[in-house]
Amino acid sequence: MRRILQTTTILLATSLVATSAWAGSERRIGTAGAQELRIPVGTRGIALGGATVSAQHGLESVYYNPAGLAGGTGTEALFANTSYLAETDVRYFGISTETGLGNIAATIKVLDLGQLEVTTEDAPEGTGEVSNINFTVFGLSMARYLTDAVSFGVTGYYINESIIDVSARGMAFDLGLNYDMPWRGARFGLVMKNFGPDMTFSGAGLDQSVQIPGSEPGSRPRILSTQSAGFELPSYFQIGGQIPAWESGDNQVMAYGTYLSNNFSKDEVRGGVEYAYRDVLMLRGGVDYADQSEYLFGPTFGAGFNLPLGAANLSVDYAFQSVDSYFDDLHTFSAHFRF
Repeated sequence: MRRILQTTTILLATSLVATSAWAGSERRIGTAGAQELRIPVGTRGIALGGATVSAQHGLESVYYNPAGLAGGTGTEALFANTSYLAETDVRYFGISTETGLGNIAATIKVLDLGQLEVTTEDAPEGTGEVSNINFTVFGLSMARYLTDAVSFGVTGYYINESIIDVSARGMAFDLGLNYDMPWRGARFGLVMKNFGPDMTFSGAGLDQSVQIPGSEPGSRPRILSTQSAGFELPSYFQIGGQIPAWESGDNQVMAYGTYLSNNFSKDEVRGGVEYAYRDVLMLRGGVDYADQSEYLFGPTFGAGFNLPLGAANLSVDYAFQSVDSYFDDLHTFSAHFRF
């Protein structure tokens, strides 16, 4: 009992300190870059409003809290595709397996912005060329149980943003912890996400050929390089929990709640509910509330099916997220294999 109280006290103290330190400011809204880090993946989590910071869903949990990777068994593979804002797409692939040191995973997220018509100073209406724009995030994760009740996980990201002749590359990290509480199957989780050094754009696209005033006629122009200002990563802190809300025979309802302390925008409160029948059919719903007059995202809904395939298992999931005003609603489909 003393050990449980000590663990609970440490977790609560850590969360209070982190929430205070990571509190956002209205003056910083819109100043962070690499926003593809914040685009959610994992159909189950999206359908639950992003409130699954405490979930132990294995590979599915890596984006929300790397500590949840410790809940996976065997080998898993996951593919998801989201029809995102303004006719863009987000594709996500991950694979994980158990090792003697814990569970490890490799993931890749690609934000496909489509084709961009190339324009220049001399051809402002376009050169006739087009360029495909993709922002890519590669991730490596590891998680393990530190005790029977506490799991810890870490993810390292390599970020690559490239637009024609200009690119930015950087690193980011997630650190997460989950604690299985000793009553009613409840679980508590916290995670610090997307912290790392500033990123800066560079490349030939920032160079400009100029003729130095006063230079001799016919002399070669000079190449002047523009120094791009650096930008911070969209870091934030999450704390949340889950608890079985109702159970009867083959039916179970799980409730999730998460508080998100943003470093560059208003804070958010997220909640979700999942109904499961025999762990075969799942129905989900969630909300994500932020005190922002122009916050885009509304309620989420989704469903999933688990299909046994001999020694393997296939989960097929769908998530819907409503979007206010300017854009179409978002749709995510995924296939999750467990071997």
